[in-house]
Amino acid sequence: MPRTPPREFCPRCNARVRSLQLADGPVRHHQCTGCGYRYENVPEAYDENGKLDGLACIDALPEDERDAMEGLVFLILGNSVMVGGIELTSRSIAELVSEHGAPESVMRGFTWPAHKWLVKRAKRFASYFVAIDQGRWRVCFTLRRLSPVALG
Repeated sequence: MPRTPPREFCPRCNARVRSLQLADGPVRHHQCTGCGYRYENVPEAYDENGKLDGLACIDALPEDERDAMEGLVFLILGNSVMVGGIELTSRSIAELVSEHGAPESVMRGFTWPAHKWLVKRAKRFASYFVAIDQGRWRVCFTLRRLSPVALG
């Protein structure tokens, strides 16, 4: 059963967004009905059985970059758990900073810089939003990392 995409709201003014997805591609085009802001994304992908395929969005990247991006995503994940799947967005890092504030950390030692924002901290875990700047796309995902607990 196909999954209905969530209703989109403008990241700038929070008005409703009109969305269009062409039949021959995974990219969704969005335009705000309030301020006119435009952006694109490739939302989380599901297989024919309706199960989440967390890495399917990587297929929208240029073929020669897919393996390197997948490796970087797994390096960042480390021993964490990915919450949901990967999404691609055309929104710039500056726009993500204006929405989420300054990133907690930035990894610049790889082909693409990766920015990480703390989303939630609980007693046993912390959740982070990660955006890797590929150039045309920002590869975004959320990860959850368990917090170490002292024994005894």
